[in-house]
Parts: sequence; C-alpha cells; structure tokens
Amino acid sequence: MNKRGLYIAYEFNYKRDTTLSDSGVELSGIDKKIYNHIHSFEKQDIEMLFYNPYLKRCHRIERILRRLPFHFLHKWDFDYKTLDKLDFIYIRKQWFMDGDTILFLKKVKTYRPNIKIVLEIPTYPYDNEGKAVSMIPLKIKDKFWRKYLKRYIDRVITYSNDKEIFGIETIVVSNAIDYESAKRESLYSVDNLNFPINMIACASLYYWHGYDRAIEGLHNYYSSSKRNRELNLYIVGEGREKEKLERMVYEYHLEDHIKITGGLYGRPLDDIYNKCLIGLDSMGRHRSGVFYNSSLKGKEYCAKGLIIVSGVETELDSASDFPFYIRIPADDSPVDFEEVVDKCNLLFGKYEIVDIQKSIMNYAKEHFDFESTMKTVIEYLVS
Repeated sequence: MNKRGLYIAYEFNYKRDTTLSDSGVELSGIDKKIYNHIHSFEKQDIEMLFYNPYLKRCHRIERILRRLPFHFLHKWDFDYKTLDKLDFIYIRKQWFMDGDTILFLKKVKTYRPNIKIVLEIPTYPYDNEGKAVSMIPLKIKDKFWRKYLKRYIDRVITYSNDKEIFGIETIVVSNAIDYESAKRESLYSVDNLNFPINMIACASLYYWHGYDRAIEGLHNYYSSSKRNRELNLYIVGEGREKEKLERMVYEYHLEDHIKITGGLYGRPLDDIYNKCLIGLDSMGRHRSGVFYNSSLKGKEYCAKGLIIVSGVETELDSASDFPFYIRIPADDSPVDFEEVVDKCNLLFGKYEIVDIQKSIMNYAKEHFDFESTMKTVIEYLVS
C-alpha cells in the first residue's frame, strides 16, 4: 500500500524486528496487543514507526509530577519533521488524559492538517476505575483536557458499543488476539462423566474483576447439598485484590478448591490452561460503571477453548451461533455455581468435551484474530 503510520503508546518500548517469542521478556496482555497491532499494519505492507513520549522520563518521578496542574508544560521530545513521512497516527490512550497530549495533537494538526489521527480507548467509560485519593488530580485533569480531543482526533477506536465518545465518531471493534500464539496447546479429555470442572481466572487483580464473587459463590456451592460435580478454581495474577482474595479462601476453608498462583507466564500458565474447561471473565465491571466490555481476556479464553462465564455484557451475548457462553448478573451477588454447573452439564450431554474446545477455538480464529478485527480500522486509515 506504500503507506506509513505512527503508533503511539505510553506503556513500554516497542523494538523493531523483535517478535513476541524472542523479545527476551514475558510480555503482559497489553504489551502483546501493542505488538500485534503494529504487526497487523505491517502485514498489510504499511510501514510503522513507534513512539513512547514517556520513555525517557523517570517513572517514579513522573507519577508525582503528573498530578501537578501545569505538568503538561513538559514537552514531548518528538521530531515533528517526521510528520512529512506519515499518512496517519494511531494513539493508544494513556490512563488519564493530560495537556501534553493535547499540545502534541495541536502541533500535529497545525503542521499537517489532513493527517488522520485515531485514538484507541481501551476501556470506556473509565471514570470510576481509579478510586484512590491519589487519582483525584488525574481525574480532574482528564475531564478538563479530553474536551479538546474532538478538535484533533478523527475517530475513536472503542471496544464498547458507543457510536460517539467525547463528541467524536467511533469505530467499534472487538478486542483481538493473535490466535496462532494464543491457542490452546493440548485438548482436555475425560474418561468418565463425573470429571471435575477446573476453572481459571487470569488477570491483574483489581476490584472490577470481581473474583471475590467467585469465591463467595464457591463457598455457597460447597456449603450446599445440591452440588453434583467438583469445581476447582485457579486465580492467576497479581494486584491490589490479591491479599483480600487469599484471606477469603482461608476463611472459607477452600484451599483444596481454589489456588491463587500469583503471576504466571509461559509453560506454567499453559499447564493450567490445558487442564481447565471454564474461563471466568470480569465479574465486577459494573463497579467501575462499565456494562458492556469486549474484554481481551475473554478472547484469550476463546483461543484456549474455554467455556466463558462473564459478569458483563460482551459481543458474545448476541452471538446466536455460540452456545458456550454463560452470563451472570452484573451485580455483587455471589456467582451461582449450581446454575453454571447445570448449564455445563447440558453442554456435556450434547457435545463431546473435545468438540466443545475445538468449536470455541474455531470461533476465536474466525471472529477475534487481529487480521479480522483490525480490518475496519486499517481500511479507514488508508482510504
């Protein structure tokens, strides 16, 4: 296509000619997503440059300075002559908007008025995500500066179902995965119909993931005489909620059924995925004011061939050809695992266990691979 774009992200440093497998470190889901976004453009013969405006700043000092009212006067070390070579700019929004980004956008549109700029907002709405007092200055700045985005941003890329965000027309897409690298390594097979159901909840452990609901639900399940199948849960991740979840497991004496592993990557994580049949998506997005979410984790669960249990509406709610999805209420009630098990038993009676996993994986490949989800965005940017 002989096009050239700039990808801007604040999270890490993208290194050209480096693949996910030889990057030398275990990457988070967000890092993998940025790599795959860039590679999706490159697969369409679009040359991509990368820029992280915060790369040369001290992270600890930056966390303090960003809360000051006039921190936006800190200019980016960007060479604006680079704009002469670009057809578009793709920006992955930082957690909270600041004036330095707006000043950058203003300069870009002054220098190149017709260049296309799109802004990806990973989660929307997001105002309730940071509840700590230290977040208040950032929230105030975000609400002030985001009002100016519509002057410079041509489209917002969103995983919500909003047609317009901050007065800007949206391009609605599904979160995506690189299917070939994310797919399940080995299928789970069973010898009898009384097999236990192993579940996984893999995420950074914040309150909006709501895994306390799952622990409460398993406590109720094992306190009931109606349970008819063994349920086990692996909670994989680190975060602010970890100690709370560990304390709940201990108080409910669920150590034999719930394992909190901490952060895992590579082979240790794959080993857990390979023995699980259910993936628990976000259970508490309502706590941050989000009631529709195309979660990245849900797409990874699909690639792993897992039946998905979600506490927030996703695109799978309207997928009439996908029966391997269980929605629970978007509230703080404990997960009703008796109901979950009943629905799974119906699936197990209708489909072979191996065929369930294959069907889910095929759905992920057809609907959630980067090649399909990025198509609309790329068509807009190069048109």
